[in-house]
This record gives sequence, structure tokens and C-alpha cells, in this order.
Amino acid sequence: MGPTDFNNELTYQSFENNGDLGVFHSRYEEAVESVRADFGAFHPHRIGGETVETDGRFAVNSPGNVKLRIGDFARADETCIDTAVETAAATQQMWEDQEPSARARIFTRAARLLRERKFEFAATLSLENGKNRTEAMADVDEAIDFLEFYSHELMGSNGFRFDTGEPTPGQHTSNLLRPYGVFAVIAPFNFPIAILVGMSAGALLAGNTVVLKPAMETPLVAHKYLDVLEEAGIPDGVVNLVTGDGHAAGQPLVEHETVAGVVFTGSRTVGLEIQQTFLELGKRGPVIAELGGKNPVIVGDTATIEGAVEGVTRAAFSFGGQKCSATSRVYVHEAVYEDFTDRLVSNTEQLAIGHPTSRDTFVSPLISTAAVDRYEEITQQAQIEGHIRTGGSVVTDTDLPEGRYVEPTVVTNIPHDHELARHEHFVPFVTVHPVSTFEEGLRKSNDTDYGLCAGLFSEDESEIDRWFDEIQAGMCYVNRRRSATTGALVQAQPFGGWKFSGTTGKFAGGYHYLQQFMREQSRTRVR
Repeated sequence: MGPTDFNNELTYQSFENNGDLGVFHSRYEEAVESVRADFGAFHPHRIGGETVETDGRFAVNSPGNVKLRIGDFARADETCIDTAVETAAATQQMWEDQEPSARARIFTRAARLLRERKFEFAATLSLENGKNRTEAMADVDEAIDFLEFYSHELMGSNGFRFDTGEPTPGQHTSNLLRPYGVFAVIAPFNFPIAILVGMSAGALLAGNTVVLKPAMETPLVAHKYLDVLEEAGIPDGVVNLVTGDGHAAGQPLVEHETVAGVVFTGSRTVGLEIQQTFLELGKRGPVIAELGGKNPVIVGDTATIEGAVEGVTRAAFSFGGQKCSATSRVYVHEAVYEDFTDRLVSNTEQLAIGHPTSRDTFVSPLISTAAVDRYEEITQQAQIEGHIRTGGSVVTDTDLPEGRYVEPTVVTNIPHDHELARHEHFVPFVTVHPVSTFEEGLRKSNDTDYGLCAGLFSEDESEIDRWFDEIQAGMCYVNRRRSATTGALVQAQPFGGWKFSGTTGKFAGGYHYLQQFMREQSRTRVR
């Protein structure tokens, strides 16, 4: 599949280019009212095409208005997990036996159905996980892109099957990639449709069957996606949905003897624990994991400061910093440090903090009380050990509903090796550091266990070339005003990281992703 064979969905940009933003906003707002009317229902597990209840339940409330109950969801236990895995195992051979083109057609139909329901999904996502309308729609767009791109990749490769001919007389050979079996798909809250769809589609298109566990904070959108797959014609038992926490659902899923592989996006700690569990249990299948970042941006002395400020502001504070790709530390040449920092503070103070469904909202609420507690802890530490230039407080605006709102925070006077500048926080918090040379900024950028995203603002071509060659990150952006480190697009900018930011070195939305879910087999037949 060549670059010209695929086009990203880009819904908001399409409405904007056509002069139809009013239509975009009205359709979104109508969808918000429609999906809100269905909130509060109970949602059981879905295994083998049937609904399954367990003794435990948990409630999900909206982060933008904690009094809004999204719904109640079944809490998985070990028996439920066992049933889901064995159901997936029982259907795996049937699913593998389907032609790759037949599997791909199901997912291209799913892409069409999701496209038809994109405003419903975006509205659901805003209320369930707190993204504003443009970011919620971008999340849905990315899910559609994954479905289309991976389907076309599978069909274009004939399912990674190759006839390798007759190397010696009477001996015919072939080579193919085959699925591992049952995959556990463990999805995060922050891209609850895009990442959930991308990981599960990768496993399923490759011929594996799946037990899917969404984040506890965002199970409703996963149920809606399973509705789409069922309407698209996925056979019963090929994908099975269980909901619950990491201890009761995630751990027994990873440890189940029949689970051959895991695909996971989340914290470094949990991802490495999954990898260690596979080693201890002697499992030979893959752990395909994306594990976060501590993403640096360098602002050089030749940079266009206005563009650098906008790029950092957007990358640090969109969705309240709850992205593994968010900019979290900035190394600014001392010649432009004061100018850049003053402008960054001013820009940050202009950002609208508000309910996710409000048209003007830029900074979203945090997903949980634990995230708010973490924000308060690190901002209190920054107040003592550094200088908070702006932000640092929980928002108590009485005009907002009761939600988890905090101020975007810019901090200076923190040493490069301080824990606030080294640990991933997943809140709207960025540290700014002066450097005397480009080399110092590059060295400090690379001085981390993570290697997900990095950005550079410079007009010096030699600096740019050297930075691309020497920066230790999977996704690298130069002079990207729309966002210094976030907003990767499927196919054009595959998403993944080096070092402890990932386990495979193969990136989601790229040309090498699907093969990770398969293992190679050569076949020789003597005639």
C-alpha cells in the first residue's frame, strides 16, 4: 500500500475546509443530548455473543460532572476471565481459516459503520473520558484510520503469504505468517476508542481471537465498538469483552495459560510487570506494549518563538496533559529563555478550562480523583522546590459543574535531574529549563529512560539534521506549531517509542505493526 492509497479521516478539518464548522458543532451538540439520554444503564460482559453477569458491579461517572452517571458495568472475576479466554480459544481456528480478505472486509465494514456514527462516538467519549469535542472527534477519526489502514495492509500482502517456488526439483515451498492464538487486549482511558480499536484490530486481522479489557474509566465506548463489530459481521466468540480492574480482570487475563500474547498501552510499571509475568510463566508469545514518555522539546536561539510557544502550549496542555506524547520538559536556549517563558506563561493563562462539551474548552478535566491527588502533590512540591510561573491549583469555579478541573501549570527553577523533570505525571504540568548550547539541550533531552516523542524548534538546518540523527525517540517533530509532540496520524506518523517507551520497536499505524501479531512458518511439500 503506497502513501497515495490512504487518506486520514480528519473530520474537523474537512468541515473547516468546507466552511461548515457550524454544521460540525450542531451535529456534535445534538449527539451529546442523544447519548446522554441513554446513560445510567447496566452493561454486562459480552462473551461468545452472549451477555454474562457476575456478582460485582462498578459505576462510571463523568470526569466533567461527577454527578452524571455514565452507567454501571459488570466487574470481572477469575471465572469470567476463564470463560472468555476459553471461548476465544474455541473460535480461533475457525477465524484463522477465513481468508485474509474476508477478515479485512469485516473491518472495512466496521470502519464504514463507525464513520456513520462518528458524532455519537465523539459525544460519548467527551462525557465518558473528558475530551473536548475536537479531540474526541480526532480520537474517533484515528480509530477509523486504523480499521482502514490495517485492512488494506492485510489485503495488499495477501495475509503475508508467499509462494517461494521450487528450490530443488520436486520440492515446493511456501512461507507465511500465522496467528499466535488468543490475545489479551488491555486498553487505556486516554484514547479509549482509537487505541482500543487499533490494538484489537491488529490482533484480530492477523487471525488471533481476542479478550478485550477496556480501562475501568471508559467501558461504555468499548461496548459501543463491539456493537459496531457485531453489525459488521464478526463471528461470535472472536472478540469477547470483559470489564473490571487490573487486579481482578487484567492480572488473571495475562496469567491465563491459554493467552498467547498481550497488547497493552499504559504505564511503564504495569507493562514491564506483564512482560515479567510472561517470562516467569514461560510464555513464548509477544508482549506488544507502549509504555509512556517524558517528552522533551528544544527551543533553539534561531527558533521562531511564537511558533514554539504555540507548539509547546498545545502539546503540554491538550486533554489536560493526559497523553503519553504530551510535552513535559522544554530546554530553551538562554538567549531566548526569558522571552519564550514569558510568552508560554501568557499563552497558558489564556487557555479555556471547561466542561468537555463546551465549544471553547481547551483544557479538559482529569480522569480520576487519583489524578487530581497526583496533580496536587507535584504542584505542592514544585511550589517548594521550584517556581510555579502559572497554575498549580485545583479549579473551584462555581460556574463549572462538579468535576475534576485543574490549572495548566508552568514550572521553572527545577534542575534537569529533579524527579519532577524525570517522572511521567500525566497531568497538565511542564518544566522549562535554560540551556547554553544546542548540544546541552540534546544531551539533556536524551538523558532519560523514555524515548517516545521529541520536538525541536530551530531555523538552523545543521542543527535540525544533527537532531534527527541523534535524538533518541521514536517520533520526532521539527517546527511543528500545531503541536510540538502530540497528534500523530496513522500511516504518515506511526506511533511508538524507543527505550522504556515500548517493547517492540514497531509502531502502531505503521507498515510493520500487523506482523507482530503473527509468527512465521515455512512449508515444504515433496511431490
